[in-house]
Amino acid sequence: MKAVIITEPGEAHVTELDRPAIGPGEVLVHSCAVGIGESDVELFQGKRAKGFFRYPVIPGHELSGEVVAVGEGVSNVAPGAKVVVESIYACGICRNCREGKTNLCESGYNELGFTRPGGLAEYVVVSARQLHVLPESASLEEAALLGPAAVVAHAFLRTQPRPGDVVVILGDGPSSLLAVQVARLYSPAVIAVLGFRAERLQLAEDYGATHTVNMSREDTQSLIQALSGGHGADLVFEGTGHVQAIEEALSVVKRGGSVLLTGLEASIAPLSFTTDLFVLNQISVYGVFGASTAAWTYAAQLFLNGSLQLAELISHRFSLEEYEDALDAIILRHSRAIKVIMIHE
Repeated sequence: MKAVIITEPGEAHVTELDRPAIGPGEVLVHSCAVGIGESDVELFQGKRAKGFFRYPVIPGHELSGEVVAVGEGVSNVAPGAKVVVESIYACGICRNCREGKTNLCESGYNELGFTRPGGLAEYVVVSARQLHVLPESASLEEAALLGPAAVVAHAFLRTQPRPGDVVVILGDGPSSLLAVQVARLYSPAVIAVLGFRAERLQLAEDYGATHTVNMSREDTQSLIQALSGGHGADLVFEGTGHVQAIEEALSVVKRGGSVLLTGLEASIAPLSFTTDLFVLNQISVYGVFGASTAAWTYAAQLFLNGSLQLAELISHRFSLEEYEDALDAIILRHSRAIKVIMIHE
């Protein structure tokens, strides 16, 4: 089988490997579509946080495909089924797993595409517990976006806006555009998206944003104050990881409000805040890492019932041989590069 392998930072190539064997409780999946994003760029460049990668590695943590074979004891899926694959391995028996925090498994971080072979191989072995079965009619290309959708779902499951709330979404990337679609399901009075790219902001409006703000041209503080009656946002979703965006999130949230931080900052730039900001204003800040099994299930349900519009987010398609071109589409921030996916022939 063909696979992309990253051997060290900046070094990736396509190679031929033997098809992997499966053991009890495991499933062999033919990888069909794989989403890539900023975390894949960090992996290739060697900027991912220590302990959250291992070279050499086959990348690809956002994958969908078809089941080829099942191992002994597997009863939840059969060969031929379309599936989307949950990327983080969880032991299922530690305290966090038993509390539903499968994304924070205490057995140690282990994730497809970062510490174990991912979807940029034609065939991938995964635990049967990681599969979410899709109907035959499901688009596998769209299903490859359920990874980031699950992260967004996980964020909103942590702190759910109430009907009538003011929700602010910082950023106009794929996660933020997915956040608009999930936030609208809670019937907030306002969904305001703050970004820089006009075409992305228009897409946010198409998905249900009530207001969009071009941060290079408009006064965001005044607008949020006006939309919230002077109180500030009830909930702020921050999807970029940039220090400036986090500072913006903390400046527009109301006293007693909540901030969801889902982005990772490769440069590890420090934040500088006094504890008074959080204590006096009683701000709740939620970090979001990956997605729990419950969040994956929620995202899959939203996809299947038509609540998520994913097709328009796919802007670029590449083959395995074009892996570095796919990364460049993200790194160089081509105007139309929203979500980039890799397609197995």
